[in-house]
Amino acid sequence: MKLYLVRHATASDIAPSDAERELTKEGRQESRIAGAALARLGAKPDQILSSPLLRARQTAGIIAAELKLANEVAIFDELGNGHSLVHVIRIVKTFAPFREIVLVGHMPSFADHLAGLLGSNNPGALSMGKGSVACVELAELRPGRGELRWFLRQKQLHLLA
Repeated sequence: MKLYLVRHATASDIAPSDAERELTKEGRQESRIAGAALARLGAKPDQILSSPLLRARQTAGIIAAELKLANEVAIFDELGNGHSLVHVIRIVKTFAPFREIVLVGHMPSFADHLAGLLGSNNPGALSMGKGSVACVELAELRPGRGELRWFLRQKQLHLLA
């Protein structure tokens, strides 16, 4: 299975609450770039899963459109900050027949999840900038069993898109 971990794109700092922060114009463009780059890299996700926060849902929706994905984005609280990798793996296992899944979420949890999937004790080395994407391949959906295939930041994604 391939998991694509995507940190949400740039969002406004002005909103009634953190959960309602919308993508900026730049953030929408970053999302389009991430989706176009995924397509160019041959990604063919069966499903996109997103945090319920607006900026993550918007990022996921734009990526889904760029990839021409027919399935609706599935929303899970466990992709927000503060949830363990074990919770994320439980969710992904419910989509187990799928071969490729995009997860859209937040820092600092995504650095922790990425480190956990790779068996690393250093999530600080895997900090994801806004709109960054990491591809992890797993023969077995368990912590420490993943292999990092690539990790691309916005500048690199822009060059691919």
